[in-house]
Amino acid sequence: MDKELLIRVLREEMERSTGCTDPGAVCLAVSRAAKELGQRPEKVLVTVSPNVYKNGVSVGVPGTGRRGLRVAAALGAVLDKSEAGLAILDHVTEEKLEEAMQLDHAVEIRYAETPDPLYIKAEAWAGQDCAHVVIANDYSNIVEIARNGAITFSSPEKKAETVRDVLGGYTLRQLYDLVETMTLQDLGFLLEAAEVNRAAAEVGLSSDSLRLGPALNERPSRLPAPFSAMNKAQVLTAAAGEARMSGLPVPVVAMAGSGNHGIANFLGILAVAETLGSSQEKLAKALAISSTVTVYIKSFVKRMTAFCGCSVAAATGVAAGTVYLLGGDYSGSVHAMQSVVGTLSGMLCDGAKESCAYKLSASVALAIQFAYLAQQGAYVPAGMGIVGHTIESTIENLGLLNNPGMVETDRFLLKLIEKVQTERVSHEN
Repeated sequence: MDKELLIRVLREEMERSTGCTDPGAVCLAVSRAAKELGQRPEKVLVTVSPNVYKNGVSVGVPGTGRRGLRVAAALGAVLDKSEAGLAILDHVTEEKLEEAMQLDHAVEIRYAETPDPLYIKAEAWAGQDCAHVVIANDYSNIVEIARNGAITFSSPEKKAETVRDVLGGYTLRQLYDLVETMTLQDLGFLLEAAEVNRAAAEVGLSSDSLRLGPALNERPSRLPAPFSAMNKAQVLTAAAGEARMSGLPVPVVAMAGSGNHGIANFLGILAVAETLGSSQEKLAKALAISSTVTVYIKSFVKRMTAFCGCSVAAATGVAAGTVYLLGGDYSGSVHAMQSVVGTLSGMLCDGAKESCAYKLSASVALAIQFAYLAQQGAYVPAGMGIVGHTIESTIENLGLLNNPGMVETDRFLLKLIEKVQTERVSHEN
């Protein structure tokens, strides 16, 4: 593989996102449908896959003080900013929110079995005219636009499958070795992404309404290794994750379709590098290793999972990148990655909300600890449970665990989430 090809894949798998990607994508779809309609919609219907509904039902929407997909869809009807992609929620103002709330009664959100686990269809009506937009396979991947039944745009491209086509013919060892040939100049974009996500963490740490990041930050400053790196990573990832999930207007650089993956990936490695005093070039290469592993895993397990993607994809990448920062070799990275998968693969995804900050920060801290342990010869051996005899086999097993293995689990999770939502409404009343 040419290094430029891998760099292109990493760049394409990164996207600036404000707020959770699920309501952001719903807002984007409705906004683009309204643009195709040519006027403000009088009625909006958004049909999403069960996975998108699961992720969007409880999460905060930036600039609104509200939660869920309905407010995101209503905002899409009044925000003519579809060119902003997943950063569309940057443009929420008090005036736009007030306009959106006037349409709230005309917005319907429903979920159904859909052609893809990540699927959003936004339909908008005004008078006798109707337009619709379909997003599938990835959060900003518009695959169809139509007006009054006539398709005006159609694209069969499936981004995640394209990534697998590109990377699937290579072993992780080959990709790892390729990263080692890269320079700081090649990888500067990863350092910039890490700083964007650090800024989100700083917002979380300074917010009076959030507690997880600040609480973790109250631990003693002089901790021995590996706990110093683990704690710094927990502080940064928890603060950024909680800020984002609660709906504060903080942009992050998402990785492999997930803002939380981006938070875990970039801030986990940044915390270790700063604790160790690593050079910028060393940091950049560690970020590239972690990002490559994250993208590689996600190309097998897909965008939407029944298990927590941060725990099995981003955290696995952080483990590999941490071993590199510690001066370890590729085999040490494999041992650390196997330990992460062998330990955390059962962590469930029950939708996007503040508890994601607890999950991703705990996963990243354990990934860093497993990297240190691998350097001491302690790791989950190959051939144990779902841990295969190669890291590629383990990743293939993860994909199978998600689908078909946990399809029914995912359906039952949605029923439990709806039960909790009903109980919450009853309690509030």
